Amino acid sequence: MKKFGIVFAMLLTLAICALSAEEREYKYEYQESKLSYHNVTVYKVLEQKETYIVMYAKGHRDVGSVTIPKKWYNENPAKLSFRTLPKGMSPYMTVIKREGSFDHVILTMPIDHANSAWGVADAGTVVNDADKDSLEMQY
Repeated sequence: MKKFGIVFAMLLTLAICALSAEEREYKYEYQESKLSYHNVTVYKVLEQKETYIVMYAKGHRDVGSVTIPKKWYNENPAKLSFRTLPKGMSPYMTVIKREGSFDHVILTMPIDHANSAWGVADAGTVVNDADKDSLEMQY
């Protein structure tokens, strides 16, 4: 008899919940993100006084290079950030665009600057891109 009472109470509760539930219509709208990104393999990052010179994989066989001002790291919001490279992965760079225009870049690199992915640019290397505001790359 006790079991019957418990089962009856549970069924009565479910029936009340089902009858009192509101009928809701959910509308899902597709919204396209304003952000897009592109990852490229990084072969080497050369440090210079005011810039980083990044050599990256361009297409399947070519090597491209781009300069990134060091001042971007300290800007608010930062246009340059670094991520620690997980074990077993190769260094890479993520270029993020907002509505088709450059927004910021993330370098995923080893922490240890003694790693072969890091280097120092020759003293005679002249780079005039330390004041640029955007990053233009060829993929």
